[in-house]
Amino acid sequence: MNLAEFLESKGKEYAPFDPKRAHRIYAKLAPMLRLENLKVIHILGTNGKGSTGRFTALGLLQCGHNVLHFSSPHLWRFNERFYRNGTDVSDEALEEAHRFLQRYECVREASYFEYATFLGLYLAQGCEFLVLEAGLGGEFDSTSVLRAHLSVFTPIGIDHKDFLGDTIESIAGTKLRAMGANALLAPQTYTESSLIARTIAKEQGAKIFELGTIESSAQLCRELEVFSACFGLESKEDNEWWQAYRAYVARYGYAEFLAQNLLVASFVLHFFGLSVDFETFPVLDLRGRCEWLTPRILLDVGHNEECAKALKSVIEQNFKQRRVILVYNTYFDKSVRHILTLLSSCIKEVWIFPIIDNPRVIARSDLEAILQNLGIAYRDFALEDMRDFQDYVVFGSFSVVAGFLDAVGARWTRLSVNTLKQKESNAE
Repeated sequence: MNLAEFLESKGKEYAPFDPKRAHRIYAKLAPMLRLENLKVIHILGTNGKGSTGRFTALGLLQCGHNVLHFSSPHLWRFNERFYRNGTDVSDEALEEAHRFLQRYECVREASYFEYATFLGLYLAQGCEFLVLEAGLGGEFDSTSVLRAHLSVFTPIGIDHKDFLGDTIESIAGTKLRAMGANALLAPQTYTESSLIARTIAKEQGAKIFELGTIESSAQLCRELEVFSACFGLESKEDNEWWQAYRAYVARYGYAEFLAQNLLVASFVLHFFGLSVDFETFPVLDLRGRCEWLTPRILLDVGHNEECAKALKSVIEQNFKQRRVILVYNTYFDKSVRHILTLLSSCIKEVWIFPIIDNPRVIARSDLEAILQNLGIAYRDFALEDMRDFQDYVVFGSFSVVAGFLDAVGARWTRLSVNTLKQKESNAE
């Protein structure tokens, strides 16, 4: 059975959960894996894990290190979850990893995500760094089988309530209990997350640094000074670094939440004595993270209220109070009513994008009922009806973003904001 057939038999991400299974399997695999010299950066949280991890991986690559970035989910191909030294791993590399794992009977019971994690561990052999993004959990997540050199917690919000509980306390507790000996906490939406993090760090004897919001060079220097003192590091960034960082953010038109994730990644790199050169730092190469395709088409994957709030801010800042057509669809277990309520003031009309052959998609009748109740006009998505003069925001599940990009028939490279503005000016 090849890898594709084996994964198909696993039933995707939502297999029955056993909190001890991944640790039990790893205990048997560990002696056969060469991971002794691997530095592990564990990325946990609710929002921003993918971009924070990728910015970190790009920084490590720029500094000359071998790195594997394990992330999920993927847009088009399973290979996207394994980004090794600047590119997605090949089919051949994945099949080799699969053949290795299939030697051991214990892996047969692994869930889809657990098996993906173990593939990632095999593929990380020979790398210096593993940037390991957790799934929806924390302490029981398969990515927690490794001891992290640094645990990084992105903003924790309310999501996956069926698995993690319906309060921020239960969700944050599950994620934060995966904390290693050293932890970096990104600015949090909920104060409860910070309180729980400090309590867990004290119980576990971990060093923890809570990053504040940084809006100036002076704030950066203060935060770095405290961060460096916490972990016994040398503080070395300065005003010139801050100016280069802001210029880089402006060059690619990153939304503020992406700029914040880049700052978090910069602190991660500082933990390892590294710093990026923003003059040559590459653009974020994860698709669908608040990505501009044209001056009037914005893509963003997201499915909770925090994502919707961040997207609303981007729309208000960039579309000059023009209402947008929202190309949208999502899953039944998401806070659809709250999300659409938050975005309603920015929406001219919703175009419902079809998600095919996915049992988790919200029933069309349920989505229509919500839209009708909110007084939002809606219709089916139709590519042929898109117009150059209209503003579009493509938002929702990974299936929506991937399907839209397939529908338009091109996988554009992100353009700089200056280029986008120039194109818009020329068009007018």
